Amino acid sequence: MPYARFVPSDIPVLTSTPARADHAVRAAGRALARLGRSDLGGHLVLTAGHDGPSGDPAAQERAVARAVERALRRRPPGPPVRGAPAAPAPPD
Repeated sequence: MPYARFVPSDIPVLTSTPARADHAVRAAGRALARLGRSDLGGHLVLTAGHDGPSGDPAAQERAVARAVERALRRRPPGPPVRGAPAAPAPPD
């Protein structure tokens, strides 16, 4: 089973380790788009599972999608949008 880790970035460029993992990078782009965050980029790190590299593109795509979802759940919200009203102060 392949493993993937995704580190999101505000710069809308997707990169990977190992380099030229084109199928996985496209899968990360599709996952970001599905989550409504195609404005983001990031770096994808792919590793083989304990049973060696997987030649199964579908398994790799699932691992990438899970990594993107996990990373976005942990990502703190971005800075406030200019001109947006400030959040109300918590009650004392």
